Amino acid sequence: MLLNCENLLKPIKSSLHTVKVPWLKFQKKLYIHSLIQPNKPVRVRFAPSPTGSLHLGGLRTALFNYLIARKTGGSFVLRIEDTDRKRHVPGAVENILTCLQWAGLDFDEGPGKDSPYGPFYQSERTELYRNYALKLIKERLAYRCFCTPERLNRVREIAQKSGTTVLYDRHCLSIDSAAIEENLAIGMPHTIRLKTPEGAIKFNDLIYGLIEVSDKNIDDAILLKSDGYPTYHLANVVDDHLMKITHVLRGEEWLPSTPKHIILYKSLGWEPPQFVHLPLLLNSDKTKLSKRSGNVRVEDFVRNGYLPEAVLNFVAFLGWCPPDNDKEIFTLGELILEFSPDQIGHSGATLLISKLDWMNKAHLKRKMGSTEGLKELVKSLKPLIQEKFSDELTTRGESWKLDNEYLSKVILTIGDRTRKISDIPELCGYFFISPDYDSSDSLALRAKIGENNLRIVTKAVAYCLKDLNTDERNNLDSLKLCIDNVVRETGKKRDEVLMALRYILTGIKIGAGVAETMCTLGNKTYMERINFFVNKFSE
Repeated sequence: MLLNCENLLKPIKSSLHTVKVPWLKFQKKLYIHSLIQPNKPVRVRFAPSPTGSLHLGGLRTALFNYLIARKTGGSFVLRIEDTDRKRHVPGAVENILTCLQWAGLDFDEGPGKDSPYGPFYQSERTELYRNYALKLIKERLAYRCFCTPERLNRVREIAQKSGTTVLYDRHCLSIDSAAIEENLAIGMPHTIRLKTPEGAIKFNDLIYGLIEVSDKNIDDAILLKSDGYPTYHLANVVDDHLMKITHVLRGEEWLPSTPKHIILYKSLGWEPPQFVHLPLLLNSDKTKLSKRSGNVRVEDFVRNGYLPEAVLNFVAFLGWCPPDNDKEIFTLGELILEFSPDQIGHSGATLLISKLDWMNKAHLKRKMGSTEGLKELVKSLKPLIQEKFSDELTTRGESWKLDNEYLSKVILTIGDRTRKISDIPELCGYFFISPDYDSSDSLALRAKIGENNLRIVTKAVAYCLKDLNTDERNNLDSLKLCIDNVVRETGKKRDEVLMALRYILTGIKIGAGVAETMCTLGNKTYMERINFFVNKFSE
């Protein structure tokens, strides 16, 4: 489905408070072309660096690119930017691919897929970048820099002490060709730097509007490092052009580097893509979210039992606001229909896990309402139950509790009371093994109920169930009627009866409805637990 853009011109509000770079000048009153135009498919890319596990910020960038591509019938490209060999982490690429697959964000072009624009590992394109760097040198738009790290540190220290912007002093710009050839002949380590032209650099960003930067504040960026590998600046510009990327959506932290990229595009004679810099992700204390913040890796959310639909829903709202502010629960398909980059804000987005828990519970309930959704939940729950209870179930001859039918009943019984499927083995183990009546929590609950009350309720429910046939003992309405009779016959408050019965059945205070729990446990299991207490009180 294509985005209906009635107005191709839209006002952009700008702000300085999230990007604290004083030399970026934002023009507040500006009209620029909308990011997506009718009937024009985009080409976007997600280009992570394999320096660690995929985190929520990366997943959000991937999602926003994916949504725009699907909305316009365009292409979503995955490119691995692995030129920083010092920070490369083995297994990181596999982690990225696995997490994208788990989230359902399938890419059209990328590693392992045929495309005229590959290869999609930047480490396999180094000769390409080198050729463009040499081309810029030949045209006097770049130059070789032989400065040692020690000299560069001194330049930096002098600038910092004087309170001026830290920029390279162009010491090597004036080296004559003979000296350069001599240095090259002896293999002197060097980099290749971009020569920043005179004059202000201007560019449009969908979120921030027109941005103007003085050339006095732009460093001569390193394009090719001394090890022969390109920097991000050169590699991403070359690749975005050659891969025909039309729109670059990336984190706000790259906004200060964009002037260098604009210079590169112009120096190479290329038209730059449309830029969209996404707002920062913040911790609950408003500090910048980072990999060191803890529990921000996508794999952590997978391991903790969150649904991919919920995680995508959650990260979509980190910076984006739908036109209908009353709706917050979206499937991936619904996000494609509703998403528009025009609705992305520039204020930092705060990460609240409590919001994710709420969304996950809502998606859990939605999936329980369909046959296919329930099958998916059972598929997720089964290995968790096998891992925790398989040995005991086998010993007791109750392996049937691993059957899909029984697991479906458990999910439907307790699902709307749990935040995640992974909570069920820990919080609802009583559906699979006998309750631990000797735990401290269980003993405290028993003391609260009182031995006399527990004895009265136990005898009353056993007496009532004795008059029911097998079918009635597994019928929800019959069990509810039985509980009503226990309340009436004992003269106890309903809450007191339910608390005692829940303790007998589960050993805990909070759970699903008592009759519903009995139905799911089945006549044989719940009668064993009731008779256990009948026998206890008969001793």
